[in-house]
Amino acid sequence: MRIISKTALEARAMLLSILVLGFLPLEIVGCRSPESHPAASSEAQGAAQSATKTYRLEGTVVSIDRQQKRIVVDHKEIPGFMGAMTMPYPVVDDQTLDRVKPRDEITADVVATSSDVHLDNIVVVKKSDTQK
Repeated sequence: MRIISKTALEARAMLLSILVLGFLPLEIVGCRSPESHPAASSEAQGAAQSATKTYRLEGTVVSIDRQQKRIVVDHKEIPGFMGAMTMPYPVVDDQTLDRVKPRDEITADVVATSSDVHLDNIVVVKKSDTQK
């Protein structure tokens, strides 16, 4: 693993999250027809659910941002989604933030929708060596 300064790591992670989260809505906007109207909302919800994709992540927790409910993960390539990198991922609950520690090795599902990317089903497969 390369050693990268914390500032450079945070800047790289922020840039990547902006790119990933910024382009997801553009994909959906380009697919909408001008005839869309509120009566078709159940159809839209069904389409949004079918647009949800789940990918398998394996990596190491770098840091935890409790205020923004995110963990930064140095992960392996996620086939069909992205290459190996270190980046922040939102999590949906505080209990997840309490269960993981920096340097824990984890697996998780990356859940990607048209407007959101977050981690779910996080499993610590190897605890860090530090006692904190």
